Amino acid sequence: MTLKIEEIKRPLVSRTVLVKLAISAAFLFWVYIIWSSTTDLNRQMKDVSGQSLAVHNLQVDYKNEVQEWKNVLLRSNDRESLDRNWKTFETQHQKVATASQDIARQYDVRAISMHIQTFAAAHAENFERYKDSKEVLIKSSFNPQQADTAVKGIDRPLLEELESAAVAVQDETKNIEDRLTAKARSQIEQSLLILALIALLVVWMPKW
Repeated sequence: MTLKIEEIKRPLVSRTVLVKLAISAAFLFWVYIIWSSTTDLNRQMKDVSGQSLAVHNLQVDYKNEVQEWKNVLLRSNDRESLDRNWKTFETQHQKVATASQDIARQYDVRAISMHIQTFAAAHAENFERYKDSKEVLIKSSFNPQQADTAVKGIDRPLLEELESAAVAVQDETKNIEDRLTAKARSQIEQSLLILALIALLVVWMPKW
């Protein structure tokens, strides 16, 4: 008689273990889904943070380029000093051009890359105008007034494009932060629901 009772109980124990394993697997799968979605948002946040720093550095480097052009105008009083100052300016220009191309290539947020691409195109065009202005400086016997007039104000639209790119980065950062906040709130609600279901199972099936 005892043997028969034990034989009857064995399937129930096995079924209980299977149910527990199924619940555990479902819970772990749910945790994985949440972790994956949060990881993707965190990756996006990291990318935008990197882009924010890159745009900021580009702004600084471009302002330095503008200053180097002023040095070309004000500190060049013969061909030798002009060549030296122009080489410094040209090096800074290339640094800015490379940085803008890297930003446009590495980051795919349209609102940001659009401004960077516009900046890069105008930056290349301006360089040709600076070269023409350099020739004006030579022909005017290194009088900076005419050369400065030839390119006066051409840097302003580029600075505005970089400022717009910086604003776009801030907007994108806020969007991701809002999504992370909403995701966190959803995760808390889901966690409470799962815990409530587990508590009900414990209460209503104490023999498990």
